[in-house]
Amino acid sequence: MTENEWNMGLFKKMQELSKRYNLKISTPEKFYEVDNTYADSIFEAAVDFLSEMGVYCVSRNRVIEFTEEEVREAAREAPAQVPVGAGRDYRVLRSRETEDNSPPSILAGGHSAWSEDLIPLPIIVREMVRIPRVDALECFNFVKIDGREVNNPAITAYAARRAVERVREGIRKAGRPGLAIAYYPILTDTGTLIAPIDPERGIRSTDGLLLSVLPDMKVEMSMIAASIVYDELGSFRHNGSTAGWARGFCGGWEGAVIEATCKVLAGWMVYRDSTAYTPGVELGMEAHTVEGVRVEERPPPFSWRNFAVARALRRHGSFVFFSSATGLLGPLDTEQEKRLLSIALASISETVQGFNLHFLWTPPPTTITWGIEVSDAALKTRMKLADLEELGKRIVRERLRGPTTIWNDPRQLLYQDPERFYRSLRWSYDYVMQRPTKEFLEVKRGAKKYLEDLGVQFAS
Repeated sequence: MTENEWNMGLFKKMQELSKRYNLKISTPEKFYEVDNTYADSIFEAAVDFLSEMGVYCVSRNRVIEFTEEEVREAAREAPAQVPVGAGRDYRVLRSRETEDNSPPSILAGGHSAWSEDLIPLPIIVREMVRIPRVDALECFNFVKIDGREVNNPAITAYAARRAVERVREGIRKAGRPGLAIAYYPILTDTGTLIAPIDPERGIRSTDGLLLSVLPDMKVEMSMIAASIVYDELGSFRHNGSTAGWARGFCGGWEGAVIEATCKVLAGWMVYRDSTAYTPGVELGMEAHTVEGVRVEERPPPFSWRNFAVARALRRHGSFVFFSSATGLLGPLDTEQEKRLLSIALASISETVQGFNLHFLWTPPPTTITWGIEVSDAALKTRMKLADLEELGKRIVRERLRGPTTIWNDPRQLLYQDPERFYRSLRWSYDYVMQRPTKEFLEVKRGAKKYLEDLGVQFAS
């Protein structure tokens, strides 16, 4: 069928399923007050969508069909543990449950572009992965390579291979050559894998590849080809797109919760993605700008819709989820205490809700270590969902309320104002002396003292 036919069919099906399972409900008083009956309704709606509609392949204008039993079997077979890395850097990424008291796995790195006009990429990578708790690294793109903009297929393939070389150089400099790296696929129109391949070492079975389900439940033939290659090599795959988009072809947020659930299942069934970003609902698409969006009040720290989707999936399978702990304030050089408290709230929230943590968009090492420190503190405090909501609302009310800037996507600065992006990194970390700055440590002391006064128990 044509893509437009799929889009319109998707819209109608989402409306039908939302009514079939009575998914439109009023907002619960507390974000975690989503009962199992409602979570099961979301899962059943997702099963019906995949068995009645399937997934659309944009490369071939064809629908991939599934039976109901195939969908249910896939959920049951999703791996709860994913081994990655080699030697001293061997790790097992695990599925976590709500209020799980085990430490989360840590994914750090890019999901971002980089310009070596600022600082060599191996230095950026080295400082991130020197942190022992980092379990895997997501790769980078280049804005420019050898003085040329990356703006056509040939130079994109060249830049991708150079990025692999430079990232591996960085992990060797850190003394962690076996660390798992999740790469971005660069393929030809025929599905031939041309990157990421290190010319000297080829593809490592201990590494992985990001294979994302596109918005509106779409997949690509070249990605399927890449999945087959990496599956035969024994490499893991990661689903980098698990959001359901409201106000699009899914319609309202009811359709978006179905899409978010479906994208996790489809990522596993189509690409064999054994890990994924945490599924959730995006209520609208806004332009990504350098200046961000000024708001008068901070948004709520938790989403009951996201919690409902995660509960729906967890009740019917085991999934290794990674949730962002970067915070709502991007890595820019303003409102530093708010930025640290935002990272702290995100790290605590995702830890208590049972997710692993990812720190992307080229964070300075200080962001990663601070996020891990407050995550460990949440575990030591043995925080529950009720404690989390009370803590989160108080932090928002006392320290994060008021006019501030939500940075939609700080990565845009690497294309529009890269020096400004790098300046924000250097505010908190000295890459020459390889240590946190005095300014960062001073702000951190204040943020930590504030959280301790609220009852958060840090390690002594």
